[in-house]
Amino acid sequence: MRWYLGISTLLLVVAFPAAHADLQDRLNSRWRGAWVIVNGELYSNCDSVYANNRVSGDIIRGIGRVKLSTGELARVHKVDVKRKRIDIMLNLNESILIEYQDGPFTLYREASCRVELLVDTGGRTKKLGTGDVEALFAPWLERYARQTEAEHSPSWNRRARRPYPENYEQTLADYRIWQVEQHNQLVEERINDSIDQASQLLVAVSENGDFGVGLGYGLVTMKANIRGDCDRLLASNPGTYIKPYDAPNPAWADGYETGQHLGYHIELAQRLRGCFTVPEN
Repeated sequence: MRWYLGISTLLLVVAFPAAHADLQDRLNSRWRGAWVIVNGELYSNCDSVYANNRVSGDIIRGIGRVKLSTGELARVHKVDVKRKRIDIMLNLNESILIEYQDGPFTLYREASCRVELLVDTGGRTKKLGTGDVEALFAPWLERYARQTEAEHSPSWNRRARRPYPENYEQTLADYRIWQVEQHNQLVEERINDSIDQASQLLVAVSENGDFGVGLGYGLVTMKANIRGDCDRLLASNPGTYIKPYDAPNPAWADGYETGQHLGYHIELAQRLRGCFTVPEN
């Protein structure tokens, strides 16, 4: 009897994924690419991730930062069949404007919204047929073959992305000028700081012969190692390019370390002079 029960259990374990895949294929053949009106409030982060919206009974609970009113028009990306739920991934048709701050400017970016309806099956997924699943979808989703058909639904909320503020092009032009000014200010500050750092290092240079030899090696090594575009140079520090070396004695090691730091600041000040920019026309 135990042997028989073990084989039966194994057959059920093997059979479920096959039934699961068959149901998923049948659902996707009908729903993938379909247009739907969602009869319930949705939540999305309006980024590349499908935000979870759990459907249980007559309640949807979402976790996204953007709340979307009932009646949203969306297209079905795909349907996933799980052991205890059915997941429906939706791409909302209408984008939104997301407001954000950069310095003194209020800016906007257009974003697409994605949601994933996690429809609870009460642990009965393996017993459900296509009609049973669609009955679970029915309170929430009006399915249409074409967008134009969905747009005739009285349930559609007709939401449209709000327009950009008046004179926003001028705001963007002013913002680009401000960005250039901020960038050039940073370049100038880094150049001046490097000059100051180099001056302090020169004061600390020792007359010891081994120190001087190490200093020369450090200068040459740093000049060969320092590289990168303006953004990398601006974000760098001496440690970004320092290369270790087995020094023959402590004085040589001190000179080599000083040489690398001195070489960094000299090279940085020179190279950053080519990093000033002007606003685009």
